[in-house]
Amino acid sequence: MTDKSRFLSLLFLLSFVLCGGSPAISGMKSIPPNHPFIRYSGRWEFSDSLHPRYSWPGVSISAAFKGTKIGVRLDDHTNYYNVYIDGVSRGVFHPVKQGETDYIVADSLSDTCHTLTLSRRNITFDEVYTFCGLILNDVDSLVPLPPLPQRRIEFIGDSFTAAESNEAKEQELPWEARFPLTNIDGGFAAVIARHFGAEAHMTCRSGSGMVCDWQGNPEMTIPKRFDRTFMDAALPKWDFARWVPGVVVICLGLNDYSGLRDGAGVVPREKSAMFRDGYRRFLATLRGVYPHVKIVAVASFAEWIRLNVRQVVDSERSEGREDVFYAQYDRFEGGYVANGHPTVATHRKMAGQIIHAMEPLHLFSSEE
Repeated sequence: MTDKSRFLSLLFLLSFVLCGGSPAISGMKSIPPNHPFIRYSGRWEFSDSLHPRYSWPGVSISAAFKGTKIGVRLDDHTNYYNVYIDGVSRGVFHPVKQGETDYIVADSLSDTCHTLTLSRRNITFDEVYTFCGLILNDVDSLVPLPPLPQRRIEFIGDSFTAAESNEAKEQELPWEARFPLTNIDGGFAAVIARHFGAEAHMTCRSGSGMVCDWQGNPEMTIPKRFDRTFMDAALPKWDFARWVPGVVVICLGLNDYSGLRDGAGVVPREKSAMFRDGYRRFLATLRGVYPHVKIVAVASFAEWIRLNVRQVVDSERSEGREDVFYAQYDRFEGGYVANGHPTVATHRKMAGQIIHAMEPLHLFSSEE
């Protein structure tokens, strides 16, 4: 049995479909998505408060409830979600039907108060999904959640930040086979956020870079998507006032390094300068939308990336902009799968090196 087959068999045991549409199933009631006790994390679109939509990886919903069972209503038959009850993993949930459908995600709980977090594990392109509410036993209800951490970190990056394929074993995998084997909560960004006790937003897209994508396309960059509510749609624009981080961690450059190289495998001098100029423009964008933000510019193991990101940071600081800091991580032999993506263990090592660089900077001291 392949890794994917074992994974899907586990999913079959962990979740099952109950019904679709409205009304809710017998003995249970629907809780609308605009209930004040439901918490959203990440970039969500709320023009229809009963059908909030999302497309970026790493988004989540959380709620606290009294009862023995809880379900969700989703319009999504593609993604995979981590289910946490009381902060403990209850497995992976995969919706399987088109249209609004009800699913139980946890049952047989003690008849007391619990918390639920449902977080999107994987990344897809050109799709938008809808959360349509929660489902509880008729006699049960939501209760207020504990307060959020004061610390906030936004992680801006590519497939490494999205933790693409980090649970895979194979060295090569087609795109859709990576969906069930991607777990953003096991990626370096999530590890760093947990270490610092911070709420995290993930603004990342596989294949994209600072000034081009992995094939050299200058339209498929993170800066050109940074103001979007949906990752691959120009509209609606994201309202940056809705969530302001104290720290932004940028981890871009791998796809630029791929897309900017010439036939000899070398990045020409003028294209290196273009990368640095684009990086500095993006730093200015961040300062414009996030006043007083501190920025950590992370360079991967590629020497070209290290040299150019270091030069960007040094130039900024020499001109008096001391809100940007440099960090890097190494390449770990044997620690990559699925077309060169880090394993869960490699993500932990990457996180350890970035944390080691961040801790002496006291990035959150002004919030405490």
